[in-house]
Amino acid sequence: MAESRNSSGDVVIEEKAPGYDDIMVTNMQNDEPRPKSGFDEIASSVKEVAQEVAQKTGEAFNKATESISKAIDSALAARDHVVMVRVNDDSLKSLDALVQTGIFKSRSEAAAFLISEGVKAQTALFERISERIKEIERLRAELKGIVNTTENP
Repeated sequence: MAESRNSSGDVVIEEKAPGYDDIMVTNMQNDEPRPKSGFDEIASSVKEVAQEVAQKTGEAFNKATESISKAIDSALAARDHVVMVRVNDDSLKSLDALVQTGIFKSRSEAAAFLISEGVKAQTALFERISERIKEIERLRAELKGIVNTTENP
């Protein structure tokens, strides 16, 4: 916060807006009392609304960040298997962007998270696939039984 006087003798106080390093707020204060104008009331209302919006935005951002962190932690919790994957340039750029933002420590973590989220998003598909796999296994066992009975009459 910096305080000085302008050419009219008014006290000028400059301070950074809370949460915004690049915005300076200037308050000019005069030692003489002056009546509140409509402008002062509007300015006061705008300031209150801005503070409320900044607070709610910060709270929403914190909740979103916390939610993302929980999702990432659960997706990365049980990574016991190694899989090598080839990706195209666009996918690699997306993985690198996730690493550059600091959300993930490595491309591997980012890829594991995205795979986990993709599997969750396609749960119905994987349930259908699982049913078909069980059916295929049943048919294989049946065929083995047929082959074994024809070989050993």
